[in-house]
This record gives sequence, C-alpha cells and structure tokens, in this order.
Amino acid sequence: MSKVNYIKERIRKIKRMMNDFTDYELNLIQKLIILLDMGISMMVYGAGINDYFQYQFYKRKHVDRKTFIVHRKRMKIVSHFNNSNGKALFDSKPDFNTKYKDFIGRDWLDISNSTFEEFEVFVKKHPKFIEKPVDGSHGKGIKIIDLNEENNKINDVYSELKRDNPIIEEIIVQHEELAAFNPTSVNTLRVVTLKCNDGNVRVMTANLRVGNGQKYADNFHHNGIASLLNVDKGIVITSGIDMNFKRYYVHPVSGKQIIGFNIPYWNKVVETCKNAALVTPSVGYVGWDVAIGKEGKIMIIEGNAAADPDVSQMPDQIGKWPLYEPFVLKKKNQ
Repeated sequence: MSKVNYIKERIRKIKRMMNDFTDYELNLIQKLIILLDMGISMMVYGAGINDYFQYQFYKRKHVDRKTFIVHRKRMKIVSHFNNSNGKALFDSKPDFNTKYKDFIGRDWLDISNSTFEEFEVFVKKHPKFIEKPVDGSHGKGIKIIDLNEENNKINDVYSELKRDNPIIEEIIVQHEELAAFNPTSVNTLRVVTLKCNDGNVRVMTANLRVGNGQKYADNFHHNGIASLLNVDKGIVITSGIDMNFKRYYVHPVSGKQIIGFNIPYWNKVVETCKNAALVTPSVGYVGWDVAIGKEGKIMIIEGNAAADPDVSQMPDQIGKWPLYEPFVLKKKNQ
C-alpha cells in the first residue's frame, strides 16, 4: 500500500469510527477537537485509533486514560515477558499444535507434511472437519469441510487442500451449556495468563466469547460477542458487547441470559491454562482460547502471544493496566 493510500485508509477509518462510537451527531468543530485530542492521545499515551474510540477517550480525563492498556502499553507487556523467538511458535499453527499436543485435545493434520494415505486415515475417522490457514488470525479463513456431502470427493478435496497447505482439525463438540448460546459456533473462553517473576502463573483476565449468527468461529473481531468473567469464580459479570459497541444482556439468537452465567469446569480451565503457560518459559504473556467439550474436556484452540486487551477492557470500560503495572515494573528492575 502506497503512503497516499495508507493515509486515505486512515482517514476513512477515523470517519467510520467517529460515526460508530460517538453517541451523537458531530459538527465540524467537534470533529476537529476529537482529531486534535486523538493526536495528543497518540503522543502522550501511545493510543492507536482503535484504542481512542473503543475505550471512549473522547469522554475521559487523564486519570482514566492512563489506566487503559493501549498499543504502547501492550507492546511494553509483550516486550517485557515474551521473547521474540518464543513468540514465533504461537504464530504457526502446526508448530503450536505440536508443542502443545497435550493441551489441544483433538486430532489434527498438517497438510503440507502429510501424504494422501495419512489424509485418508484422518477423514475416515473425521469425515467432517475444520480447515484452518496455518498463519491465520481472528478466525479468518476457517472453513468446515464435509466429505459426506455428495459433491465432495476425497481426491478432489485433498488436491484443493494441497494448494493452500492448511491444517485440518477434528470438529469440537462443545459442552451443551455453552452450545446453548449459539449452536452454530464454538463458543469459547479467552483466558490471559502472566508468568510472573516469582514463578507463579496468574490469570489476569478472562472472557466468555460467543458467536452471533452462522459463522463457526466466535471471534470478537468478526461479529462475536464478548463479556467479562470474575477470574476467581468463573461467573460472567458484564453484559456482552460486540465491536460495534452494541450491548447484549441476553443472546440475540438464543435468548440465553449472559450476565450471571457460570462457566462449567472453571477450575479445570484455570488449571489447564496455568499448566500450558509453563510449557514455553520464554513466553510469559499469553491469551489462551479455550473450548470446553462434553463431560468437561478442556481443549486449547490456540495461544496468542500478543493478546489484544480490547476484549477485556471494552465490556466494563475499565482499564486493566493497574493489574499489569506492578509486574512490568518488577521485571524492568531485575
């Protein structure tokens, strides 16, 4: 993208977010004031465009703004706790699934390193499966392939997969209480852990994330709904919210109540994430995406070594930097 096109895209994004996030129609003077304030926020706090609008900086005073984890603070957390070589593991789905094989809890296959015979064995066991790009994020590019469908022939499907070389995975059968929110998606948890200087792993924040429609993924950045959990009890303590700032007290499709939902097998989820956080010592800050299967089987879908804090700060509009600051300072002073 050329510099001119990049600037145009930034301007379009600012205009769109002004319309989406502000509560009233803005006149020209108000827009100019917001633009000036946004520039100040970028310089003083290190906030990005998304940060400024989704955390409602245009309404906030300094005392509130400094409590939010914006882009600069997120990079500070990542640089303090995560080694770049260790982080690379989390960016490759085949490498991640291999390293965390004891935590993913489902069959999978890397097409780029598999023969047709291995593929044939996999699909005999799982004729309906998930296709994922090896370096995808935010749920992009995920597809469900069903070899039971009449037009899907095993040789043709294998040839198509070989062109993109994704990974394929067994479909997750989720716990009925989570499926009840939105049965067409795998409704997951985001659990953020921090491996601290004292050797302990702490759960910093956690969210329930549910789909809102027909997509298989529940990703917050693609029409998903997120709400905040009490990390000690595993109970939902906020309404759900989507990226357009729309709030949900019950799920818009199923009508299931969001606030007060008690996550099944929560203690088991916490134990699994804490154990996973010890596998790669050079990566101390991770956002784990977790599914709960039938009969309490805990399955880690992926780990995010630069987890975006938007999902933990938008639901209650409370900045989470005070949770991290003491540990960042201790790490820096060592």
